This record gives sequence, C-alpha cells and structure tokens, in this order.
Amino acid sequence: MTEQELKEYYMIFTGVWKFFRKWAVMEFPMTDEQWSQAAEESEKLFDQYGRCKMAEYLILGAMQKLDELERQVRR
Repeated sequence: MTEQELKEYYMIFTGVWKFFRKWAVMEFPMTDEQWSQAAEESEKLFDQYGRCKMAEYLILGAMQKLDELERQVRR
C-alpha cells in the first residue's frame, strides 16, 4: 500500500468518524426528518469518497450502530 492510499483511507475513517460523532450524540429516538437527513449525509459522504468499498463498509457500520442505539431506546 502506498503512502497516498493510506492517506486516502485516513480521510475516509476521519470523515465517517465525524459523521458518526455528529449523529450518535443526538437524542434518541430520532425523528423521521433526522433519519432522512442522516441518510442523505451518508450518501453524500459515500459519493465524496468515490463510492469505494472501504467508505461503504464504514458508513454502513455507522448507520447500523445508530439504528442499534435507536432500538435500545425504543425497548
């Protein structure tokens, strides 16, 4: 792996972390509008990183964790 590739992965991890941090501190349960906004932002983030597999996996993981947090509150 080249230094440039590592930098690109670092940018992806950082971008997804910032996305997750923003949404994980929301008060759960989130409204439908908030979920729609999170979904739109995740799609933009995916596009920003060239729709690469690493971005896809990390974004899906972040969204799944948000869903898990939502389900914990709704129990």
